[in-house]
Amino acid sequence: MDRSMNRSRLLAALAALLLAGASAQTSTVGGMTITRSAPVIRPAAAAPASANSSIPAGWRELRGQVLTPSRMALPAGSTVTVVIEDVSLQDVASRQLVKIQFAAPRLPASYQIVYNPVRFSASRSCAVRATVTDKNGKLLYVTDTRTELPMTSRAVLDVKVIRVR
Repeated sequence: MDRSMNRSRLLAALAALLLAGASAQTSTVGGMTITRSAPVIRPAAAAPASANSSIPAGWRELRGQVLTPSRMALPAGSTVTVVIEDVSLQDVASRQLVKIQFAAPRLPASYQIVYNPVRFSASRSCAVRATVTDKNGKLLYVTDTRTELPMTSRAVLDVKVIRVR
């Protein structure tokens, strides 16, 4: 009986702490310290691009998220690749102009590309695509639609991917 009474008090105290709001980040109940994690604040997809002063004059910044319709955990060792490519010619394979790769435990995954537009011909059409591979290089997710490269100096662009079957 004494044990169930202590458990009831502990649960009541824990419930009171949880209902107390975010003001208390750390609390002690029955000799246990309870630490609440800080809330995660994510920028909206339409958020303005960063004003990163480390970007050289005349260069461009493209940032956003590689995303699926819902949050998705990825297998350990997965790699996200984001590519800017010249897609001007229809019967010729696209030419990679800029490519970044990084490890990601889940989707959506944020990316940032800083590039010099001098490498790009103004008369050409450029697109952004993304792929996700597992640690063995097996393709897991791929962009299935054409996503045009914004021509502004700082842009936010989310790139959607679908699961490969």
